[in-house]
Amino acid sequence: MSHHAEHTVTVDAPVDLVWDVLVDVEGYSRIFPPTREVNLLEESEAHQVARLHVDVGGEIQSWVSRRDIDRRRHVIAYRQLETAPIVGRMGGEWRALPLDADHTQLVLTHDFAAREPVDGKVAGRFTFEEADAMLRAAVERNSVADLNAVKTEAEHRVERTAVA
Repeated sequence: MSHHAEHTVTVDAPVDLVWDVLVDVEGYSRIFPPTREVNLLEESEAHQVARLHVDVGGEIQSWVSRRDIDRRRHVIAYRQLETAPIVGRMGGEWRALPLDADHTQLVLTHDFAAREPVDGKVAGRFTFEEADAMLRAAVERNSVADLNAVKTEAEHRVERTAVA
């Protein structure tokens, strides 16, 4: 079963500043509390491939994401090349949309599905229904937290710039 989720937040910061936060994938371990480490595996002007090590319910899991970067439109399209144990498919977009010179609408979308069961279990432990519910809950919880983390970081950068 495929799911789509979209979450938004208004950031009191210019789009270019919000963009700088989004495109710095190596900085994610500093601004997203569950992210323990990010290893940049490949990078060009138009893409990044990174391995993320994330605390998922007290267990460190990792996955590899490809991020296609459209600097002109301020869009990062991502998809997981390697997924976490309960994830069958995960992708989506970060979009930073300028509202005016000092405000940005930040949109985070997810298109995802739980992993299909093997011998009736997902990741050897869960029914498909349990894995699907856990994944939907994690996307909801993490989307709100991730948007707020980018918002907080960008707005702190605005404050530091104003003070300097």
